[in-house]
Amino acid sequence: NKEYSKEDYCELKEKIIAHMKKTGEWGEFFPSSMSPFGYNETVAHEYSPLEKEKALEMGFSWREQEIHAKYDGRSYEIPDSITEVSDDICDNILTCEVSEKNYRIVKPELAFYRKMRLPIPRLCPDERHKQRMKLRNPRELFDRKCSTCQCEIQTTYAPDRPEKVLCEKCYQDQVQ
Repeated sequence: NKEYSKEDYCELKEKIIAHMKKTGEWGEFFPSSMSPFGYNETVAHEYSPLEKEKALEMGFSWREQEIHAKYDGRSYEIPDSITEVSDDICDNILTCEVSEKNYRIVKPELAFYRKMRLPIPRLCPDERHKQRMKLRNPRELFDRKCSTCQCEIQTTYAPDRPEKVLCEKCYQDQVQ
């Protein structure tokens, strides 16, 4: 690092901006080559999934998932009811029933499950996140008619879905 006088800084700044405008970099986000994450590790992959080859072709990096050695310790049998779960679950390693990834339950999480009377999850956090993402509507707008007044609206609910979809006015009339 070098310390510049205010005048030198302003002059250098103007040169850098002029150069970036000339190269087309000015106003652009950082290039994907500077990202510390692979495309498949980002939220972008959840909304716009790409195959590895396509992502690499577009200039994105890709990170292969590390394959961890299987846990050879004692397996912990998760009770069906939260009332049967003891505090020692926090000292054990659990194995996801789908991906076989290892995960743990921390004390505040256990307290939440007990308070809400929820069973201990048998899936690791990554797998639970994948399942939640599958429940979301697609990031696409469809033209439909309001179920009440028949005006044209746009919604993330596809026309072939059975849900009753309302325009904003009809919705406000229903909830007030």
